[in-house]
Amino acid sequence: MGTLRRMDRFHNEVMSAFAKRLKHARESAGFEHAKEFAEALGVEENRYRHWERGSAQPDLAMLTRITRLLKIEPNELLPMAYRKKDQGNSSAMAS
Repeated sequence: MGTLRRMDRFHNEVMSAFAKRLKHARESAGFEHAKEFAEALGVEENRYRHWERGSAQPDLAMLTRITRLLKIEPNELLPMAYRKKDQGNSSAMAS
């Protein structure tokens, strides 16, 4: 049972981090309101708000649309993405 709780906690942390990064990226791209960005994506505002609250996540195709519209790399939204350290060969886990 302990493993399940750890997995649930990890899932919640990832969803929360994704939600915060998504909102920050949206605002940084000049979309002041979630409704405006949802319309640009072609999704209902309520659906988009679930992504920013961390209660749902977009599918891979929608994630691609989001990153293209925001002009960012997918790793900027993914909290557990591997990133290279200062152009070295080693990778670091970013959260």
